[in-house]
Amino acid sequence: MTLPQNHFIISVMSRDRVGIVFDVSSAISKLNGDIADIRQSVLRGHFTMILYVSFPTSVAGDDIKHMLAELNTNSPTPLEIGVKPVSDLDPVADAPPPENTYVLTASGKDRIGFVAAVSQFCAENQINILDLSTTVANDLYIMILLVDLSRCASIDAIRRRLRAFQQQSDLQIVLQHYDIFKATNEIKML
Repeated sequence: MTLPQNHFIISVMSRDRVGIVFDVSSAISKLNGDIADIRQSVLRGHFTMILYVSFPTSVAGDDIKHMLAELNTNSPTPLEIGVKPVSDLDPVADAPPPENTYVLTASGKDRIGFVAAVSQFCAENQINILDLSTTVANDLYIMILLVDLSRCASIDAIRRRLRAFQQQSDLQIVLQHYDIFKATNEIKML
C-alpha cells in the first residue's frame, strides 16, 4: 500500500554555477521528496529547472519554499523558486502513443518571430509540442520540437501543409517519426 502524497511542480532559476542540481535535490531529499521528473537546462548562462516531486502529506508548499530558500543563505547565485501544488484531481494527459510522436526540425535565417511562426503552425494543426529546443549558430536559427500528432486526422495532410508552410516561411523543415530520429541520432554504448 502506498501512502498518500502531496504533489508539487517546483521551478528553479538562477545564474548558472556548479552544484545547483545537488543543492536542490538534497534539500528535497531532506523533506522525503520523491523526484519523479526533471527538466533542466542552461540558457546563455542562466540555469533553469522544473521538477515534479511527491512529498508525504505532512509536507506543505511553505515547507518546501522555506527549505529551498535556505539554499540562498550561502549561495553566490541566489535561486528564484516557485512551488505549485498539483491536485490528484487535476487531469493528467496520458503520454502520446509512440506511433504518434514525431520530431519536427525547422531551420532558417535568424529573425524575430521564428518560434512564433512555427508554434502557430503547430497550434493551427492540432500538433502538441512536448519538448522544444532552439539554438543560433552563424545567423542560422535551429528549432527542434518533439511533437504529438495524435490529434491530427492524417499524417499525409500534415506533411502537405508542412511543405506549403516551408515555402511560405522560407524555412527548411523536416518531420520524422521519433523512432527514426532516435535510431539515426542516438549514440550507441558498446
